[in-house]
Amino acid sequence: MAAKAAKTAKENNFIIKWWKVVAVFFGEVKAEMIKVAWPSRDEAISSTWVVIGAVAVVALWIFVVDKFTALTMTGLLRLLG
Repeated sequence: MAAKAAKTAKENNFIIKWWKVVAVFFGEVKAEMIKVAWPSRDEAISSTWVVIGAVAVVALWIFVVDKFTALTMTGLLRLLG
């Protein structure tokens, strides 16, 4: 009876439950990572350059629109002031 109580107490221990959940999680992560179709080195490099170019274009667009808006607001405030 004492062995059963000790086993039940051990199963209800928070740390043991947490480690079991962590072990299951990492097992599932490993299973999913095996399914991933990883890009080749050349594909990763070319995709990186595309992203850098897209970020540069968007940054330039935001800069131009911000400057245009600032000039427009400054001009309107001078007309009103």
